[in-house]
Amino acid sequence: MSTDHEKKNRSSIYSAMEKARIMAHLHDERKRTQKNIEAIKRYFANKKIFVYKGKEYYKVKDYKNSFYIKVSFIENLNSTVQEIELERSGYTTNRTQKGFIKWDTARNCVLISLSKVRVYYKPFQVEEA
Repeated sequence: MSTDHEKKNRSSIYSAMEKARIMAHLHDERKRTQKNIEAIKRYFANKKIFVYKGKEYYKVKDYKNSFYIKVSFIENLNSTVQEIELERSGYTTNRTQKGFIKWDTARNCVLISLSKVRVYYKPFQVEEA
């Protein structure tokens, strides 16, 4: 159990200037996160949603391949790297492929790495409605 004296010592560890600096940093971080979320929502606002087996997907396309990403996953997308499962349509069956995805804040686009071994991000375009 802590005494009142210990509580007072813990609260006085940081000076008022340090507290203000920490609060400013947290505020800037919150604003940056909110700005990314709004940019992602704007980007996906006019994109076409495909329904397959009762699930909703976005179609991302490259000059060679097309992949489908679940809409529910995009709702959690941010600027940090996340592992993703891509659905790739083929002639015989649908195949899944794991890779990495992140949001590029500078270019306002989706970056995907199709390999988990050699991580190389490429911008992919999402099919518009």
